[in-house]
Amino acid sequence: MRSSFKAIYQDLLDNSQQKGPMAFIFKTKIHVMIVFAIFSEENISYESLCKKLTNVSRSTIHSILVEGVKLRYFEKEIFKNDKRVKYYSCDSLKVYLEKWHERQKKVFSTR
Repeated sequence: MRSSFKAIYQDLLDNSQQKGPMAFIFKTKIHVMIVFAIFSEENISYESLCKKLTNVSRSTIHSILVEGVKLRYFEKEIFKNDKRVKYYSCDSLKVYLEKWHERQKKVFSTR
């Protein structure tokens, strides 16, 4: 079991020290939670994220969303029925998240 956690630790460390999408995803614990929340749901808005991440300030969530959009890791779509609501997606991160998921499956399957 220790070797599994060592592999996960090393993977997180490697990803956080890189440049690019993986560094963005693993920049902070909050980045990870926001990316995973956006990736796991369709039509997730800023307000939805704020309700889910109650221990995180609204300004922190907003700044990470702005950063992600600026870096083109997040896409923002305006809801047609209410122009005030913006939905976020992260389809550009799909390949990276799938590769990371496969690595984690291998780590946990080798016991």
